[in-house]
Amino acid sequence: MAAVWLDDRVEMPTVDNNGAGMEQSVIKTAGRVFEVLEYLREVRRPVTVREISEKLAYPLSSAQVLLKSIATLGYLRYDSALRAYLATPRLASIGDWVMDTMFQGGRVLDSLAEIARKTGFTAILGVENDIYAQYVHVILGTRAVQFNVQPGTRRLLCMSGMGWALLAAGSDEHMARAVHRSNLRLQPGGQTIDADFVMARVEETRRQGYAFSRGVVTEGIGIVAVAAPAGSAGASFAVGVGGLITQLERTVDEVVPQLRALLVDPNHHA
Repeated sequence: MAAVWLDDRVEMPTVDNNGAGMEQSVIKTAGRVFEVLEYLREVRRPVTVREISEKLAYPLSSAQVLLKSIATLGYLRYDSALRAYLATPRLASIGDWVMDTMFQGGRVLDSLAEIARKTGFTAILGVENDIYAQYVHVILGTRAVQFNVQPGTRRLLCMSGMGWALLAAGSDEHMARAVHRSNLRLQPGGQTIDADFVMARVEETRRQGYAFSRGVVTEGIGIVAVAAPAGSAGASFAVGVGGLITQLERTVDEVVPQLRALLVDPNHHA
């Protein structure tokens, strides 16, 4: 049977400090640098200036200057035989400390991939980023109906399963601040978050030991998430799986212990 993808790329409302959209809050050149690096991560091969121009919709001249600049800094190298740019070890090393301080040298990600393989659900690692829970690592599921979400996707902390898991790991004061900051940013656009609703979801998460959101963003799709305690750098993360609500409800008692075991022992493969 061919897989059916439930695409979840449309995110909940995102605004910057001035109430503008995310695109307006990112300096264009900085945004393009990371778009190029993320594209390289996706394709995992040399890329040409023309390919970057066409795939990312940049003017050809802008793509050429951008790639040459990144190469000058030592994060890419130009292969004259291929007439293409390749990533360098310097690019890999710039973020290696993140794996060590937050994700136990990448072992969490390996175990998360194993959970995705065994459960068939899309597995997600999320972190708190301002008023959002951001999906920083995603392993797509293998079930006939797949939950398709992209790395970098953001969800409001106060209105998402991943966010409720992250908030439940913190204090009530931290949760109240998150609600307050969210409303400051959302109210100019006519949106308001109900503090009592968020508190109820967070308390429920604490009681049962995991968050379970049902159809909050995409109809029929749920997220089951468990948060790790804050690390030495003060940054916490959460792991979870996403898929059809009906399938999650049938398997939640099997999935949650696997997520908890991952947080206790990243080398554990359920």
